[in-house]
Amino acid sequence: MLALEKTMKISDFSAYSGVPSETIRYYERRGLLPSPARKPSNYRMYSKEDAARVRFLHNLQSLGLSLSQLVTLLSICDEEKPLSVDDESFVQEIVEDLEVRRALSDRLRITLCALMTGEKRPHIAEKMFGHGYAP
Repeated sequence: MLALEKTMKISDFSAYSGVPSETIRYYERRGLLPSPARKPSNYRMYSKEDAARVRFLHNLQSLGLSLSQLVTLLSICDEEKPLSVDDESFVQEIVEDLEVRRALSDRLRITLCALMTGEKRPHIAEKMFGHGYAP
């Protein structure tokens, strides 16, 4: 991984964080990532915290969280007080959704491994999802 420099082009920060430049710009436009300070050269000045936040957002988005969920979750994470009942309920819903997605992913992995070991193919979808099951 590249070393984080305080001043860098967005392409360098993208390489450091592992998140595409356009995604970083999108997060900035949507207010999910504060617009970084700029040098007179107009290069952005990023911190390790910025990189961690960008990775956090990108990973959550890749797990299927909506923009609205990201905004709410960041708001909760940025507060330095105990979770409210509503916040706890919101986080619990995300946890439950992730558990459903993990179960689906596990079934898919098992089914695909069976396919690679020569199991018959016509019934793969039925084996994975049964009759009418949808997560």
